[in-house]
Amino acid sequence: MDGSPVVHKAECQHFNDARDVDSCEQICDLPRAIILCILAFLPIEDAVRTSVLSRWWEYLWTCIPSLVFNEDHYCGNMPFGNFVERVLLLCDLSSIKAFSLTCMVDKEVYYDGNESRVNSWITAAIRRNVEELRLHLTVDCRDTVYMLPHCMFRCETLRELHLEMNCDLKLPSSVCLTNLKVLSLTEVWFEDDNSVEKLLSCPSLEKLSLDRCIWDLEVLQISAPNLLYLTIVEEVLFSSYQNSQVRIHGASIKSFDSFGLFLYHYIVLTSSSLVEASIQVWQEQISIQGTYCLYKLLKALSNVLYKREEILNSLPIFHNLMKLELNDIHKHLEPRALLLLLSRCPILKTLTFSEGVAVASKNDDWISDPLLPCFTSSLKEIVIYCFQGSNSELLAVRTFLRTAAVLENLLIYCLNGHLWCYQGNLMEHLNELPRASNKCIILLEEGHCSTIRKRWEFDDI
Repeated sequence: MDGSPVVHKAECQHFNDARDVDSCEQICDLPRAIILCILAFLPIEDAVRTSVLSRWWEYLWTCIPSLVFNEDHYCGNMPFGNFVERVLLLCDLSSIKAFSLTCMVDKEVYYDGNESRVNSWITAAIRRNVEELRLHLTVDCRDTVYMLPHCMFRCETLRELHLEMNCDLKLPSSVCLTNLKVLSLTEVWFEDDNSVEKLLSCPSLEKLSLDRCIWDLEVLQISAPNLLYLTIVEEVLFSSYQNSQVRIHGASIKSFDSFGLFLYHYIVLTSSSLVEASIQVWQEQISIQGTYCLYKLLKALSNVLYKREEILNSLPIFHNLMKLELNDIHKHLEPRALLLLLSRCPILKTLTFSEGVAVASKNDDWISDPLLPCFTSSLKEIVIYCFQGSNSELLAVRTFLRTAAVLENLLIYCLNGHLWCYQGNLMEHLNELPRASNKCIILLEEGHCSTIRKRWEFDDI
């Protein structure tokens, strides 16, 4: 489809943009920029319908700088494809700021020989100097050979590209997106490593997101010189290359987020500029290989982790804090982090673990010497929820009893039917544990955690 408009009559009327909005009595009295902004918030089919209001409105919608087409939400009378083509033909714009297309790429409906109707729409946007391009394309069959128009990868005005499609991304041999700053790829397949490397290494690229993409490559190179933000969410269902590498070159990169099972070997070649890293693992499913890949990645990001330790060490002293509840923390606490936190609470009286507590160490040699101030002089009550009686939980309890010199109450609440880790009389075992405070009373209660918690909070009041 030719990108030039066939209806030259479609010209917007020019309004006085300096007109005082307060003096407007009806919507057509508003400045042109405000009216176009209002139309841009409407679904495109509703914006087109404003042409029937009057002759004054007939072609106003053709000046909207952002076009959004969504086949899933389309409810017009004519077929979706015909509607898209009619809008593109009538629009009298030399440039389009943003173009968004969500549709099915159906082999029978959208193909005419080797020519794709979808590609003609994309090409029309490219010829109008589009700056932001969002494509969500669902290919009807995984085996369908579908190629995006080559001009899309040579668009000099393109600054943002968001692409989601469930098929191979077949790239031209030449990729030249000199002004591309944001690239987001979702559920895309990569096969040609040379072309993909060019796409992921655009000179102006600052933000890159790979969301559940699959690459059948031995090495995936990311080497955009001005990259600042990188996000990778792994597709965990399958991958042809379980030992493939992801090589990240980035002298300017500031933030790196990664989520998944770490099926790939991540190699961060330049991490000195990193100031923020977020690593999220599906721990219940991670393999031994994934654990090793994760270890190598954390080692490569050691400078970021060191900075996080500096932040932990610089925690303020909470001089007046008397009650501390640790919420939504992982079951196995990192001992040093816990000690650093408690060391900043010199008059703490009540310590509550709402999600349970356990220590990862096999012994209690992680307790500080000298003991924490609150353990020797102020901590009188420890409350533990969701207790199951595992060795790591019992080690935490034994450590608290042995070191809390003025402890008066240790309250342990178990879930109904979940005290399966300990065989025997748990209460007898707890009473036999050595304790630093001869005033300490241990209470063990079984029930539903929320019920116990509400009752305990009511009694506390």
